[in-house]
Amino acid sequence: MPTVDLVSRYPELVWELRTSGAVVGRLEALDGETVWISSIVILPDKRGHGYASLLLDAVLAHFPDITIGLAANPLPSPKGGLDRGQLQAWYGRHGFAPAPMRGDPHRMIRLPS
Repeated sequence: MPTVDLVSRYPELVWELRTSGAVVGRLEALDGETVWISSIVILPDKRGHGYASLLLDAVLAHFPDITIGLAANPLPSPKGGLDRGQLQAWYGRHGFAPAPMRGDPHRMIRLPS
């Protein structure tokens, strides 16, 4: 059974997802008036099991009353992953909406619930 733990606190937040004791995913964010997610990484051979959603859901549950932002722009990966459109759609399913700004066209925001 996967577990998600907050392993680092203010100002840099880090959640780790473990299966059978091994870290298979990590979410990093910066705490502040708005929490900014900087990365979600799942080991390539562990993708497709909903682990990124488990990490993101843990963050959303931890901060129900805070705006959460991110740049939905995938980092290059030799192992593949979601393209920009797929990534924006995935974040959209988690309640994020496009909020582009000059210089940050991939910005998405999730307002407090």
